[in-house]
Amino acid sequence: MTAIVPAYNSEKFIAQALGCLASQTWNDLEILVGDDASTDGTLDVIRRFADGRSNVVVVAREVNVGWLANSNDLLSRASGELLFFAFHDDLVHPEYVERLVHALSQNHRAVLAFSDLDLVALDGERSSCTFPDLDGIHGRLARGIGMAKRPTNWWVAIHGLVRTSAARQVGGLRLNEAGEYAADWPWMMHLALLGEFVRVPESLCIKTVREGSVSRSWGSGGELGRAARKACVAEVWRSPLSWAEKLLLTAEIRRSVPLPAHMRPAARRTLRRLLP
Repeated sequence: MTAIVPAYNSEKFIAQALGCLASQTWNDLEILVGDDASTDGTLDVIRRFADGRSNVVVVAREVNVGWLANSNDLLSRASGELLFFAFHDDLVHPEYVERLVHALSQNHRAVLAFSDLDLVALDGERSSCTFPDLDGIHGRLARGIGMAKRPTNWWVAIHGLVRTSAARQVGGLRLNEAGEYAADWPWMMHLALLGEFVRVPESLCIKTVREGSVSRSWGSGGELGRAARKACVAEVWRSPLSWAEKLLLTAEIRRSVPLPAHMRPAARRTLRRLLP
């Protein structure tokens, strides 16, 4: 089991996140922490945490590479059969790993297990976030269509436990035409096409939104959304779907891309066969 901790300028709060990892009831936990050339005391905090802990590996970057490259490098170093992103401002329940491992072990078709989470906004308001949209969906095309709609709280699942083999099959999180914007959505889309998602319906994680949070720097707008959708389409075509499934899912993601007329009968037959 590997916890991947991409860190940057988190001196004020990363110690609490690391402490949650040290308190896990699951004993065999490798912790990979990548400091992305922080300009504050983050690296010192990480090194103090790592001192005397043989299961902690610290990667200190000399130049800032961004959260995607930082995360991808840590992904490539993971030695566990399972892994999860332990973001530097996430707090996880002591039984977080143990409960998600159990949920994943109950479903050999699943590639990811995740829990609900509590979201703490900038003003301190706390709300519960759930992602039930893929519950009980066995067909890969149906899961893909579910993710294509970019449903509310889809991002909750990236805080879950992933089979390392599936993560490696997808590859790293990729830059798109808008840079790092929503790079986790295409990654999660590809994972959903490889296997089922298992939801543990209880809050085992607390995510805090901060002024320096990466997602707050992205902005919003039509061009950004189009870049993310284009990246999702690229992941669909990297996936093991059949050509007909890829065409159907591409059309769903882009919405404005119709199927060629001669392909529509085969696409309809595929849809009837694959959707529940």
